[in-house]
Amino acid sequence: MDAKAAAAPGGIDTLPGLGRRALGLALPGLVLGTGSAAFGQEAYPSRPVRIVLPVAPGGSTDTIGRVLADEFVRRHRGSFVVENRPGAGGNLAYELVAQSPADGLTLLVAVDSLTVNPSLFAKVNYDPTTNFAPIVLMARIPHILVTHRNGPVKSFAAFMEMARREPGRLNVAISGYGSGGHLAGALIQHQTGVRWSVVPYRGGATPINDLIAGNVDAAFVTLGAVIGQVRGGDLLPLAITTPARFALLPDVPTVAEIALPGYDVPNWYGLLAPAGTPAPVIASLNGWTNEVLAEPRVRAVLAEAGFEMVGGPPETLGNLMRESQPRWRELIRAAGLRAE
Repeated sequence: MDAKAAAAPGGIDTLPGLGRRALGLALPGLVLGTGSAAFGQEAYPSRPVRIVLPVAPGGSTDTIGRVLADEFVRRHRGSFVVENRPGAGGNLAYELVAQSPADGLTLLVAVDSLTVNPSLFAKVNYDPTTNFAPIVLMARIPHILVTHRNGPVKSFAAFMEMARREPGRLNVAISGYGSGGHLAGALIQHQTGVRWSVVPYRGGATPINDLIAGNVDAAFVTLGAVIGQVRGGDLLPLAITTPARFALLPDVPTVAEIALPGYDVPNWYGLLAPAGTPAPVIASLNGWTNEVLAEPRVRAVLAEAGFEMVGGPPETLGNLMRESQPRWRELIRAAGLRAE
């Protein structure tokens, strides 16, 4: 979300001030490729590790979580399994991991909603900065506003005009309150005064299926969730949330160029563990994940799905989380948003 924490397209080596040499220095004592790290008297992981995802199957978060788990297993790092825990805007997954033993056997793939929800919901049973140990900022991905082929508008300018002329007329699906798509749209509404109706889902493929079926007028979701349908012609892209046009979809205008100069709302994906997880385990997971993100085959697959790889030390993710919270808290309060 914050430009200081974001990687330029090109990946790990293009992080400001962070090259491969810096990555090695950031992980003292870690020998990459060994497959284990000291954890008590036994190698880590000695038992299966679950990677908890705050969404239903399908969509960008599910994609990157499963790629990571599959690569860990393929590289003989141990047994890693994905567990989808959708609900309450991601809070069910976040609370589960926050309350899990700090033994490295429960991990979390988190997105923006981890830092958004404490300001959006009346109460959450976790604190993003004290209940989690950052491991690595894996990737960023743009949000995109899409409509179905027979939708009421065919361009972002027409969408904005209808939202201005007929407030609440357009039904826009999001993958849950507090999701990046929710906040991306809320920021547009707050700063322009236009209004549409928000239809929340529990992540996954359901909002996209409903959009294709014509049950909603549009959807504000991550690019990875719809890139196949956009390329296949089932969905019409209206606008993307990057400050400049995105390389994979160069014909799609940005929100910035049509409505809000300077607008930039990407989604991020981070790997975390419960606070107190032993430092050698965090170091091993950080190194293993950076290895995965540097693998050309993995980079090609994720880039094709719309991801921009980041990587780096745990501090990159920790800093992003701390900087994200006040930004979204201000927007949520100013716009009068709340989870329903």
